[in-house]
Amino acid sequence: MNMLNGKVTNGDFFQDTLLIPLRIFMGLTFLYAGLQHLTDSSYFDPSKSGYIGHLVSQYAVGSPIHDFLLGFVVPNAMAFGYMIGVGEALIGIAVLFGFLFRVASLAGLILNFIFFLSATWNAFPFYFGSDIVFVMCWLTLLLTGPQVNLSIDGRLAKRVSALGWLVNRYEPQSMNLTKPVVAEAQRETLPLPKRASLYPKQVAEVNRAFGRINEQFLGHEETRTILEFVRAFVISLGVDRSDTTRILIGLQNILNRDNWMEQSSKPVVRS
Repeated sequence: MNMLNGKVTNGDFFQDTLLIPLRIFMGLTFLYAGLQHLTDSSYFDPSKSGYIGHLVSQYAVGSPIHDFLLGFVVPNAMAFGYMIGVGEALIGIAVLFGFLFRVASLAGLILNFIFFLSATWNAFPFYFGSDIVFVMCWLTLLLTGPQVNLSIDGRLAKRVSALGWLVNRYEPQSMNLTKPVVAEAQRETLPLPKRASLYPKQVAEVNRAFGRINEQFLGHEETRTILEFVRAFVISLGVDRSDTTRILIGLQNILNRDNWMEQSSKPVVRS
């Protein structure tokens, strides 16, 4: 979760918990499936109808991977049975605890895709088969990754920078009240007056106020740019008014879209 002035923002809390129900469902489902397969005596007994070899032979009928199932899986049915059972259980545990989350999600996606091409391939319409739905669920978890503060991967990534690929998400640092978070281009075009360093408390108060306003316009870059100009203008009024003309001209250029590109390319003459 991201922090602002030492507090957790509602938007970040919502983002971190949004996929928790799906994660719990997929984790528990695969853990249960794995344990069920490993404890089912008929699953590994060739004399029983529930033997994995017999099941795979049935699934092969009409399957696009018919030759692979009959030529490779059925002769090694016992080994594949244990691989599936153990694999499902490990995937379920990994997803629940957020350990190697993306690796587990990819493994689950591949496993369900194979099931889709075999066990539920003949389901009609296709949405009657659960495996294609599981494939989409795994794809969602794979793309989003684990919740940084609700997973082992997140803790490992925070401690070891080389493991950042586990989460692959940008986690903003706590806001520095003396240097508001703005785009690099805006930092270059809107440097604060030199005298701003003499008034850290006043500048911090302005930055804190505009930081709260910025939260409401995260998806509106133009509005945030205007706010950045206004922030710099307010600070300049209090510490160094020689910068106000430059800032006001920049703000006018943004509001006047037709002249923005032309005016921004010209050097601004200080008064």
